[in-house]
Amino acid sequence: MIFRLVLACILLTLISPYVQAADVFVAPNGSDSNPGTKSQPFATLARARDEIRSRIVQHSNRNYTVAFRGGKYRLNQTVVFDLRDSASAGHSITYEAYRDEKPVFTSAIPVTRWVREGKLWTAPVPSGLKTFRTLYDAQGRLPRSRGPGFLPTQDYQAADKLDRFTLPYPPGAVRNWSNIDDIELMIRPNFGWMLDILPFESVDEANHLARTSVPASYAMVKVRYAPSRITTNGTAWIENAVDYLDAPGEWTVDSHQGKIYLLPRSGEKPEGIESPTVTELIRVEGQINYDGPKDEPVRGLVFRGLSFTGGDRFSWERNRVGYTLQHDWEMFDRPTALVRLRGAEGIRFEKCRMVDSGGAGLRMDLHCQSNRVSSCEFGHLGGTGILLAGYGPGTKDVNRHNTIERNHIHDIGELIWHASGIACFQSSENLISHNLLHDLPYTAIVVSGRISWNREGKGDGWGTIRWKEIEALNRPELLPSPGHRPTWKEREPFLHGRNNLIEQNEIHDVMHKLWDGDGIYVSGTGGGNRVRENFIHDCLSENMCEGIRCDDDQEETIIERNVILRSGGVGTGIAIKGVNHILNNFVIDPIGAYRPRGIISLEFGPLPGTRIQRNILYSSDPALKPFYFKNLFAKPDPEIKETETDFNLYYHQTNSAWAAQHLADAHAVGRELHSAVGDPLFRDAAKRDYRFRSHSPAAKLGIEPIDLRKVGVR
Repeated sequence: MIFRLVLACILLTLISPYVQAADVFVAPNGSDSNPGTKSQPFATLARARDEIRSRIVQHSNRNYTVAFRGGKYRLNQTVVFDLRDSASAGHSITYEAYRDEKPVFTSAIPVTRWVREGKLWTAPVPSGLKTFRTLYDAQGRLPRSRGPGFLPTQDYQAADKLDRFTLPYPPGAVRNWSNIDDIELMIRPNFGWMLDILPFESVDEANHLARTSVPASYAMVKVRYAPSRITTNGTAWIENAVDYLDAPGEWTVDSHQGKIYLLPRSGEKPEGIESPTVTELIRVEGQINYDGPKDEPVRGLVFRGLSFTGGDRFSWERNRVGYTLQHDWEMFDRPTALVRLRGAEGIRFEKCRMVDSGGAGLRMDLHCQSNRVSSCEFGHLGGTGILLAGYGPGTKDVNRHNTIERNHIHDIGELIWHASGIACFQSSENLISHNLLHDLPYTAIVVSGRISWNREGKGDGWGTIRWKEIEALNRPELLPSPGHRPTWKEREPFLHGRNNLIEQNEIHDVMHKLWDGDGIYVSGTGGGNRVRENFIHDCLSENMCEGIRCDDDQEETIIERNVILRSGGVGTGIAIKGVNHILNNFVIDPIGAYRPRGIISLEFGPLPGTRIQRNILYSSDPALKPFYFKNLFAKPDPEIKETETDFNLYYHQTNSAWAAQHLADAHAVGRELHSAVGDPLFRDAAKRDYRFRSHSPAAKLGIEPIDLRKVGVR
């Protein structure tokens, strides 16, 4: 009996997800003057960090554990872990929840002294704060006041006549509010893939012209390409003006008066209202030698079972032009997330939560290698879920070998609509696998190195290019000049987003807000990226473009063994621009609800050597063609004869002749000679079983079945 009890205790210790014993304890009701024991814990993360620092000096070659009791820990400044906090080689320093308790770190502080003023309640801005961009109650982030939608009064043909600070607006849409610098413009400028949030500098009500204090991503004109409902509802609106505070839960802040206005959700006196004090709660930061060849990273920290919440939205900066990530989707090397790694190796986040905040969840900047984010939740964030962003193009390639796996990412980009669930910029050889992403305003997973290769200050990310490193190679063909842009192949060694593996992720219900986005998007990176065995389904928004897309300036990507089921918008399952390979994918029942194209779309040529083989294209939409050939840059269209296309299976539920013209055209140029038409006879597609029944024509073509049972966070 005693043996059984001992054995049970041992097993319980082994399988318990969180710490049973620790070197240091922390509790919300503790004191930093305590010794940090279980009975007399510290009160703050910073004090625990400092205690571990002092112990490392005495005994470095061992593991350390800090245990946090459940409750709320308020941070009014970023807690920084630097080189003094590194674990020694082969060891780790763990900061984790005690047993199954729930420690929560937040920058939010209570807002008190509420007074009723008519239908509104007001309170002074908490001491030490001037302004903030988010506000919270017990249910999460509260919405700011929002004015009616409107359209700029000039269309895209006037884009070259306007600088990016000027907004021509219809009468009455914008006013010269007394606290104009608190008011923000939300606008989709010219193109459908961005939502800018811009503070005002001035308003000329007589001439209906406003100036913003930071530039928009594009000229502030009507959106050039988008579904009609976007322009019908207006592409711009005003936030944080007290005039528009008219819905339960809405709020505004007036920094000139030092006053918060709120219309409570309940209509009763506000309780539990909190305002954020910082954007970034935790930063792990090594020694960054930005212009040099080598950085020194922090190593060996583990964060487990912790929650991070209540951070503010980081404001766009006027001088960041040229230092942004593709299309201004994020800022390069800036503190926009709840948690940030900047010069870090072997850092792990396990079973953590990053929720209810104004910016991104977690970002890994510059030198970040062999870090792991696993079994975490990212939800109800204003910005991106997880961001990896290495150095700009050059020879310093040190953001790599990171793992993002088994995370649940949902309801992000709630403020910054163009934010992605997972974004990987100029970062190589990472594993992004078994994640579940859903209910997103834009693209689920982005892998990009998209850079405008110039020195003239035009386009995406030009300011991040490391010209000294490139010039040192003494290869003049790599340098841009009038009329000359190096080819993708010449630039590829400096495009660090190569050899990433994006596999076995489940994606559904994305593209709710913006247009021209996808389930998985790859653009402007190096070669060797593989998008494999992902399940992308039920993305039925008319905004949806492709399930998987290789966009501009992209070559040598392998798209294989993915299942794309019920994709809306243009109805395209897979699109490529450039020489990429589409192998053994199943695109099933796409729905071309808006400008239908084709199930496979070839949009940039020439495409010599592109392999499109052993795919199943299964449709019930009469408007969708099997293939769509269109060069979107007014050059000759790509042609199937340039590709190695064969052994594909085509099936339409109601039209047996659906693929006939495509196959006839392909046969005429010696392609698709072994492809066939017929029902693939899936065993049970309704239950995600895409194996084949006997006598399936797919098996005869060498098409391999796809097992979705291990996809996602299962």
